[in-house]
Amino acid sequence: MQEHKLEQLQEKVQHGDIMLPFVQYVTLLPMNFTSFAMHWHKEVEIIYMQSGYCEINVDLEHYVLRQGDIVFIKPQAIHSLQQYQGENGCLFSWLLDINMLSYGATDACYVKYLKPFLDGKIEYPQVISKMHPSHEQLERQLLEIHEVCDEKASVLELNIKWRLEKLFYTLFKEVFVYKKLPNEQKQDTLQAICNVLEYIQENYQKTLTIGELAELLHFSDTYFMRFFKKCTGVTCVEYINEYRMNKAVELLQNTELTIMDIAMQVGMHNISYFNRIFKKKYQMTPKEYRKRVTVQKENGGS
Repeated sequence: MQEHKLEQLQEKVQHGDIMLPFVQYVTLLPMNFTSFAMHWHKEVEIIYMQSGYCEINVDLEHYVLRQGDIVFIKPQAIHSLQQYQGENGCLFSWLLDINMLSYGATDACYVKYLKPFLDGKIEYPQVISKMHPSHEQLERQLLEIHEVCDEKASVLELNIKWRLEKLFYTLFKEVFVYKKLPNEQKQDTLQAICNVLEYIQENYQKTLTIGELAELLHFSDTYFMRFFKKCTGVTCVEYINEYRMNKAVELLQNTELTIMDIAMQVGMHNISYFNRIFKKKYQMTPKEYRKRVTVQKENGGS
């Protein structure tokens, strides 16, 4: 998959910094958010389902995560996450530049292990459940990493790197195996859905129709709607609304535009429909959301 075709889906947030390209997040569903739209990043992402449930989509495959499940997402894999059937969930996630575990392109560990992983030549279960023979060891190692990050332990950088090396030692010894070349048909499907998502993100401010999007792939409207839902787990209309709501939140937080102007800027010309979709996602109106943001800023972001 060519990188320039994926550029519009790339998450632009920097995870960690140059000195330590690693970061931990603790996410509560639905408190922090109810869904996170399709995106990708250059870092490896590791997810541990600490409690409850959530639903993820990784490279067009859907999974429901339960307490204890572990997920490894390779660099540039397109993925999304959402609340599962109204259930609460708490997940720990770690993002890291895997190159932090090597000592350069001539390092034996990089050549024998990390480069094949980055090149997509390693196969592993997308979700490692409690049934996996190495689950207990991986879970223990991830929780140790969480404790180190949470406590801001001494010699933090060395501590984190050491524990990550132990984790990947376990993965390469017990979980990862070399695989054949990726299936060409799946790569074509990935490219097709990425083209559609890129088009939506470039044109969300305009009126978008199913016919217009279906034409991009030379599909009928009906087949396109089934194709989109199968690939992403949501309908095309739901995805467009999700993306527009995320953009609306950015404008509510960072501009003084009126609610009407914001609705128009994100491509929603019916203010009643905009308000209804916004309230469905955030359990409050755009006006109430802006008021809450204003109060938080006045209170120093607390």
